Amino acid sequence: MGQFIRSRILTLIIFIGVAHGLLVVGPKFLRANRDYTLVVSNFNANLNKVNLMLRMEGLADDGRRTLNETRIFDVRRFMNKMVTLNMPENLAPGQYKITIDGMQGFSFHKEAELEYHSKSISGLIQINKPVFKPGDEVKFRVIVLDTELKPPAHVKSVQVTIRDPQNNKIRAWSTAKLFTGVFEGDLQIAPTPMLGIWNISVHVDGEELISKTFEVKEYVLSSFDVQVVPTISPLEEHQSLTLTIAVNYHFGKPVKGSVAVELYLEEDKIDQKKQFEIDGKIQQQLAFNDYLDVNGDKQDVRVKVTFTEQYTNRTVTKISSIPVYKYPYRVELVKDSPEFRPGHPFKCALKFTYHNDTPAKGIEGKLEVFSVNLEKTVKTNAQGVIEIELNPSSSTESIDINFSIDANGFFFSELVNKVEAASDAYLKLELKSSIKLNRMTRFLVKCSDQMGFFVYYVLSKGNIIDSGYIRPNKQTSYLLQLNATEKMIPKSKIVVATVTKNIVVYDFVDLNFDEFRNNFELNIDEDEIKPGRQIELSMRGRPGSYVGLAAYDASLLAYGKHHDLYWDDFVQVFNGFHNIDDNEFDKIHSMGLFARTLDDIIFDGANDKSARAGSQSNKAPTKLVEFRTNFAESFLWKNVTIGRQGTRSLIEVVPDTTTSWYLKGFSIDPTYGLGIIKKPIVFKTVQPFYIVENLPYSIKRGEAVVLQFTLFNSLGAEYIADVTLLNVANQTDYTKSVSVLPNVGVPVSFLVKARKLGEMVVRVKAWIMNGLETDGLEKVIRVLPESLVQPRMLSQFFCFDEYKNQTFQFNLDINKLADKGSEKIKFRVNPNLLSSVIDNLDHLLAVPTGCGEQNMVKFVPNIVALDYLTAVGSKQKTIIDKATNMLREGYQNQMRYRQTDGSFGVWGHSGGSVFLTAFVAKSMQTASKYIDVDKALVERAYEWLASKQSFSGRFDEVGSVIHQDMQGGLRNGVALTSYVLTALLEHQGSRTTYAQHIQKALHYLNNQLASINEPYDLSIATYALMLGKHINKNEALKKLVGLSTPLNNGTERYWNTANKIEATAYALLSFVAAEKYIEGIPMMRWLVDQRYVTGSFPRTQDTFVGLKALTELAEKISPSRNDYSIQVTTKKLPKRYFINSKDVVPLEEEKFPPDTRKMEVNVGGLGFGLLEVIYEYTLNLQNFSHRFDLNLEKQDTGSDYALQLKVCTSYIPKLSNERSNMALVEVNLPSGYVADRNPISQQTTINPIQNIELRYGSTSIVAYYNNMGTEKNCFTVTAYKRFKVALIRPAYVVVYDYYNADLNAIKLYEVFSQKICDLCEEGSCPDECSFSPIAAETT
Repeated sequence: MGQFIRSRILTLIIFIGVAHGLLVVGPKFLRANRDYTLVVSNFNANLNKVNLMLRMEGLADDGRRTLNETRIFDVRRFMNKMVTLNMPENLAPGQYKITIDGMQGFSFHKEAELEYHSKSISGLIQINKPVFKPGDEVKFRVIVLDTELKPPAHVKSVQVTIRDPQNNKIRAWSTAKLFTGVFEGDLQIAPTPMLGIWNISVHVDGEELISKTFEVKEYVLSSFDVQVVPTISPLEEHQSLTLTIAVNYHFGKPVKGSVAVELYLEEDKIDQKKQFEIDGKIQQQLAFNDYLDVNGDKQDVRVKVTFTEQYTNRTVTKISSIPVYKYPYRVELVKDSPEFRPGHPFKCALKFTYHNDTPAKGIEGKLEVFSVNLEKTVKTNAQGVIEIELNPSSSTESIDINFSIDANGFFFSELVNKVEAASDAYLKLELKSSIKLNRMTRFLVKCSDQMGFFVYYVLSKGNIIDSGYIRPNKQTSYLLQLNATEKMIPKSKIVVATVTKNIVVYDFVDLNFDEFRNNFELNIDEDEIKPGRQIELSMRGRPGSYVGLAAYDASLLAYGKHHDLYWDDFVQVFNGFHNIDDNEFDKIHSMGLFARTLDDIIFDGANDKSARAGSQSNKAPTKLVEFRTNFAESFLWKNVTIGRQGTRSLIEVVPDTTTSWYLKGFSIDPTYGLGIIKKPIVFKTVQPFYIVENLPYSIKRGEAVVLQFTLFNSLGAEYIADVTLLNVANQTDYTKSVSVLPNVGVPVSFLVKARKLGEMVVRVKAWIMNGLETDGLEKVIRVLPESLVQPRMLSQFFCFDEYKNQTFQFNLDINKLADKGSEKIKFRVNPNLLSSVIDNLDHLLAVPTGCGEQNMVKFVPNIVALDYLTAVGSKQKTIIDKATNMLREGYQNQMRYRQTDGSFGVWGHSGGSVFLTAFVAKSMQTASKYIDVDKALVERAYEWLASKQSFSGRFDEVGSVIHQDMQGGLRNGVALTSYVLTALLEHQGSRTTYAQHIQKALHYLNNQLASINEPYDLSIATYALMLGKHINKNEALKKLVGLSTPLNNGTERYWNTANKIEATAYALLSFVAAEKYIEGIPMMRWLVDQRYVTGSFPRTQDTFVGLKALTELAEKISPSRNDYSIQVTTKKLPKRYFINSKDVVPLEEEKFPPDTRKMEVNVGGLGFGLLEVIYEYTLNLQNFSHRFDLNLEKQDTGSDYALQLKVCTSYIPKLSNERSNMALVEVNLPSGYVADRNPISQQTTINPIQNIELRYGSTSIVAYYNNMGTEKNCFTVTAYKRFKVALIRPAYVVVYDYYNADLNAIKLYEVFSQKICDLCEEGSCPDECSFSPIAAETT
């Protein structure tokens, strides 16, 4: 339960004054709102009692009087008096003093200065994992404790901030309320966040209390662990390493595979390489090729071990530093006391230990101690010890102890100094029993002279908690017994002091308890449990106390364990409150003592005469197959409350992973403080019989793939296992029988063929002993089309102010070359204009988001949706929460593109872009209404923008040009100037701060107004003039209308330009700003007909401006008057629907035949709505037109398992010197292939790649270019075959202009495709292989 540690440093400073038979002891340190206890001992035989007055005074640094306390008391002869004062809450840094004066004729005066300790709270952070993938959820706890490890009474809340690797503020809790000293929070990591080290920091009243980091990275959690240890301790004389390499799954079973070992005797100089097969464990000797000369006692060599698992090719690399020793043992000098006293015996011992920590017995050598004239041959005993007793003379200054072995050159030497003592007098305190709570603890007090009295003090948590006055009747030793109470937990100090020969002598012992006052216990009912089953947790602690639980996969420990909290963390917190600095020039201070004596009484300096390290402690029939689907890396992140009886039980379902788990728990009680289990509880999720899978991320329709599984049997005997692969789609199955040896992984595979697109659910079950032992797995493999899916949508918006009847015609434009049977058609009615956007917030655009502008598509639509939902007073909490969470993710993602000067760039480190900085700044300013946005970040962005304005008021691009019309500088920069101006005008704060910049920009646009003839430029300029309330805003609007194109007798209107969606949206925003709502409806009709199936538009800017325009007009139109019927007519019988004001959810119908090409919809009634016909079909890649030149060349790798593809592409301009906008090259890999972490090499340097993105489980690589011209842009992609696939479909590479997706090129390429007969096993092959096939289908 406990242990004692002798130390040179006391945990608090003691004030001691001795005069006229009085001994005064008190803490040197003060803390606000804490008790301060002083002890006065009266050992004057001539005074029956003394009367004293105690004063404590203090002035803060600002001159305020913060302490003024007085106590009057008496102390009777041969007794102690404990005087306790409670320090006020308003203590502050300053000057403090304690004074004790005699009263009623007793002459006594002593005073001493006290020190104020400001640290009254400390903090800790616990995180559910050390590392997170993009898209994971971070869960964390902040724990705040006072000096007694209790929840601090005066701290009710803290400020918590999470920052990304570039120190951008991602999430903040300005008032995180503490519950029993704990705040729990979470953060959803975005799908494409900034990778690297993130930080959680906690502040109290503006000062940082604690911070902790976690990592965000792409990783695959290994299911096995590689251990590399020396079999025997390597010595220089061996000139070799004998290694034991063990590879086991985390649930304990051995793994088969191959091992490659590299040995480095020096940092980068490889000594040798070896490769061999392994089945769980192997021993291997590596004889050094070069001679290793060990300098000093040891020298590290480096071993790199790479293990590759059989069948799956999964690899784990481990690098280990292994020490090579000069000698086979080490030695230390164990002393009875750190220093010797001249003229007194001094005992010590040489302790020899082998490097495996066993005693080195029988070691013979020469012992020499010249200062005492000792030289002899000695030998270690059975415990590896040579005991030494020396008798230094009174004149000996130091003792130099030497030990040597001539045979091997071993030599040891240590110098021992003498005690700097005022006299020969001393006092020793020794612990003579184990430490048990609420039991008597025995100490032996020894003195060099007969003791008339001694005083003991019990110190804990910075104060004296107990004291006693003992009269040993002139004995030189005394057995002291003290009760180990709860107040002494977790650490305390026992100090004894007496006066002999006019010298105050003292000694102390430190006590460490292996528990806290809140004695919390946590147990589980089983150490091994089957995956997916229930586990029962039993907790015992203080009734009503808070308990925090956490469990995580042991595999995560490969990434560190700093995320969790351990016993030592809380001990360190406690020490941080109560430790003081060592001072080698003032031993009194180093001991924690402040001394005052009369001139004729000396305070002995040898306080550590008996201090030595040591410790004592007292430790204490047929079943249904359940398919495993939950493979979480952490679980059980819960908090519970201990019941009234001091117990609590909890039943939880463990994840389906077969692994080892670490379970942690701690408890906090307002009165008794902290409790924590001393070590993590480790349990395994394992079955006597189970399956381990290794499946590909995706395959293409029509391909055949080998699904690889491994069976494990821990039952101690060989069994025949029946393994069945279930075809979920058509309810068929296929079964194999294999022999499974005990404790050996047995592979079993199934050849399947994907016939339908979508998610192919793979279910496999296995059983032995007629079903008494079973296991099952369920996983999903994505089946992709061999062609590209072409989604389409037709829309019609209607708005009836009075009862009306109207018929709308929809003609479906399906390409004649579409794959037969690929058509899917559905009809939808949206009573709410933005419902399709809100429903599809998480996948508005299925495009890469690897640059600073594309990424905003994950950010902006959520702002638009929240603005709309707020404007109409929506109570749809689920949708609002979804949009808010996605807004936070988008904010995280955008931090990847923030530059050091506060601007935002297209790429991570490419420098700022005026266009993009304006886009991000105004978006984040709006987003701050819904999420935490760093205001300083936004202000810096606006400050940077303002600095880029020219004298004329114009803004020009300074960064990468990716959007020609917006950034290109053509047409006098009207578009970009207008864009920045709208950003400044939409930010209320900027209207004041940058009023002069705004007026200059408005003046510039007004001067250009007459010469603007491009509809796109005029539309955005008009909107800027409207926002700026310029005098010529209506003139600009009139001119803009004149450039428009009306359709369908004026019921629709748009602007026919290169960016027609964006231009029309800006025009609609101008109409809304001018309060011309009715005139804006034709633009709304045209815009809604341009949207994608998800409700978005083709490009980021289209989506941003288009949704903003539709939202602002939709806010002015209410669905509260809706009352209409709809009749849909196709080849089949008509279908009829009814909509009223209560209908806010879209109505959908999907039962239309695939050959439908026309649809007639009749609407009759009152209100408004959006009619949508949504359809899709697939089109063979070879049927696409090209505007890029694209060439593919496969490289010879010399291996069937490695693919190297050289990709070269260039833009085909219509005009000379014309370049594309930002260009993307997507390389989609053949099924079964996976890209390396750094997949692109050998790229050309003329127009370098700006960014590389891995998608879909590293089966697709996207390369980003600022733009492309006629130059050749080449690079090589490397990928490896990880899965066996037959009938592999051709893969493709596509290059396209991001801002004009109609400019593209697509090319197919093939790899060597194995036939089914090459992969299938006997009994599972089709007829042509002489063996019956199995095909998995999905709907």
